[in-house]
Amino acid sequence: MTMSLSPDAQDILDLASRNGLTLDPGSLSLNEMGLDFRVAFATDLQGQRWVLRIPRRADAMERAASEAAVLTLLRDHLPVAVPEWKIFTEDLIAYPILPGLPGLTFDPGTYEVTWHFDKDAKLYLDTLSAALVALHAIPPSAAIDAGMVANGIAEVRVKLRNDLERVRTEFEVPKDKRVSWQDWLNDDSYWPPRATVIHGDLYAGHVMVEPDGRVTGIIDWTEARLGDPALDLIGHIKSHGMAALPAMVEAYRVAGGISWPRCIDHCRKLNSMAGVNYALFAMTPGAEAHRKAAQALLLEAAP
Repeated sequence: MTMSLSPDAQDILDLASRNGLTLDPGSLSLNEMGLDFRVAFATDLQGQRWVLRIPRRADAMERAASEAAVLTLLRDHLPVAVPEWKIFTEDLIAYPILPGLPGLTFDPGTYEVTWHFDKDAKLYLDTLSAALVALHAIPPSAAIDAGMVANGIAEVRVKLRNDLERVRTEFEVPKDKRVSWQDWLNDDSYWPPRATVIHGDLYAGHVMVEPDGRVTGIIDWTEARLGDPALDLIGHIKSHGMAALPAMVEAYRVAGGISWPRCIDHCRKLNSMAGVNYALFAMTPGAEAHRKAAQALLLEAAP
């Protein structure tokens, strides 16, 4: 009997084939969570599992060139696996799947989340923290040699101020939120002592794990840069909720991570900027459909 594929699935198989990768049609599945890339998983005819990243917009692939250089740097420093791209063309990135499973996936139709490990496992926090400590310890000079911009915490704060002003030109930002964010941006006591290499979009969906919670790899390094290490800590809020933040911060501290007095307060403020970040994305060409949702988030988010 001939298998009937959706046009969308057939397009992905054809795209892979044009790039020299022949896949088993019955093995294809999709993860639609990413804003920049659609992600597909499939098995080739030799039994190797692959990850395929298909750009949603041209600018996503332009930034991927920087990611490719970063991956080479990361492989020399991290205790967990990172992708090794075998295909990198204008319309496809593909690499053999890392060990383990994504910590979570979701159904694009129902938005139902499926966890692939015990999300409350202490082993997850311990092994994720060890990976973050190694990431944040990469010498800035090595990062700059790999193409990252030489940012410090002062530059991070300037960019956040500028981002807030840009968003204010096109979206309604409630005054109490603006005042709270500006006070935070101007108060040195909140901020970490230095910038580090960061993942920039870290949450359980970008972490590969074993069923017991052991972290085996980290994927999707598009946003990697020299920046605020707290950004990697608040990714835990996205998957586990605000109440889980103190345990993440403590595990990171015990593993040898950067510590400063108002780390948790700072993380909460940084997390509250999600609406600003979403609005910036909605302002990029091709992402206009997200403007309404971004405005709603700006109005709802607590400072």
